[in-house]
Amino acid sequence: MEATMPDNAQPPWYRQFWPWMLIALPATAVVAGFITLWLAARTSDTLVVDDYYKEGKAINRQLERDAAARRLGLRATVLDAPDGLRFDLQAKPGAQAFEWPGRLSVRLVHATLAPLDRSFDARQVGDGAYVAPGQSLPGEGQWTLHIEDPRGGWRLVGRLAGGVSTTTIEAGR
Repeated sequence: MEATMPDNAQPPWYRQFWPWMLIALPATAVVAGFITLWLAARTSDTLVVDDYYKEGKAINRQLERDAAARRLGLRATVLDAPDGLRFDLQAKPGAQAFEWPGRLSVRLVHATLAPLDRSFDARQVGDGAYVAPGQSLPGEGQWTLHIEDPRGGWRLVGRLAGGVSTTTIEAGR
């Protein structure tokens, strides 16, 4: 004889929807926690700076150098000559007594491809005139040009579109 269930009897708990729904919510959280732990252990945190205070001070120093270039009214014209890059720097008339450094530190930084970045020095050939033999302005792409006093007194930073032969950078722009 077959056992029949009365009409008002409920099925066992494991055949109902709500207990499984209530179990699924914390089980999902546990699985997500293990996935998060696995991702954290597997990937590196390269964007985190160990010494953020030191980095902040360095940023403030860069801003001071930019402000010094603005006070001096510095302007650089960069020309891609056949023998290398030529930098003609000018200070605003009436700027405080200013002595041009014997060389400039120059960096060309690509907007997205770090392996294309370049750093080099340009030597002084006249009052405010510098040359970097064997160097040229970059080809295609977006670049940032940094021209800096190696003594750390000032710096000029400007955008540069690849493929041009002459560009001008002014402090504060």
